[in-house]
Amino acid sequence: MQVDFLPFTHDNLLTLRRWFDDKELSNRLSFPDDTWFAYVTNGDTARCWMAYRSNEAIAEIQVDRDGELGYIELAVRPDLRGRGMGTAVLSAFLAGPGKAYLILDARIDPDNSVSLACFQRCGFEIRQLSDADGLVQVVRQQISRP
Repeated sequence: MQVDFLPFTHDNLLTLRRWFDDKELSNRLSFPDDTWFAYVTNGDTARCWMAYRSNEAIAEIQVDRDGELGYIELAVRPDLRGRGMGTAVLSAFLAGPGKAYLILDARIDPDNSVSLACFQRCGFEIRQLSDADGLVQVVRQQISRP
């Protein structure tokens, strides 16, 4: 599947906010308010992309940078869950914009087996079953750099 990644813009904000009407998503991630938007669009500390398939928004990916390390977060459009979309988007991201990070680290709720399986299918390894916040740490190190 062809997935395109475009930098997140103000036009994407309303779309992403609508996704948070979904209880599952709103329980897992923080609501994208104006402070968050400024954070992910105004510097090198964080980047955010909207993923598209055939000009249709299907997911959002945020990466917070700390040197060569990136802390990654993925949100799939709620009506597309359970169709392999997360794995397709994450795989495409790793083959594209994700190449800019030597190490990617995700923190996932232990009861979120779907996200854990998605990240593991994309080469992330479980490093810690429970961090200080009770989250599972999964990490992927790039095999080679561009």
